Amino acid sequence: MEKEIICIVCARGCRSLVCEDEEGIKVKGKLCKNGQAYVKSEYRDPRRVLSTTIAIEGGSCKRLAVRSRGPVPKGKLLDCVRYLKTQKATPPLAIGEVVVKNILGTGEDIIACSPLETNIS
Repeated sequence: MEKEIICIVCARGCRSLVCEDEEGIKVKGKLCKNGQAYVKSEYRDPRRVLSTTIAIEGGSCKRLAVRSRGPVPKGKLLDCVRYLKTQKATPPLAIGEVVVKNILGTGEDIIACSPLETNIS
């Protein structure tokens, strides 16, 4: 079975056809070395960076923008979002500070995208 994958390593967006047989993964199309590695990785184990928001406990606003530090398996994205709906961030937090460690065993942390200060009245 052939699968078309568009390379996103650079702005060119090269198209390639990928198939796997007993000899391994074969890529058809003109790709650079980095593009070849990306396409093979995308074929075997597609991953995406997760960006969403999380509830805040006692903060100055209601939601905090968060993202994964690195890409998580594409098949676990929805599970990660569902899990994050049950979590709350506690101020204070700095940009890049870990909000959830090793989300669902993916090896990636969820980090704050903006600072979160304690609500001072």
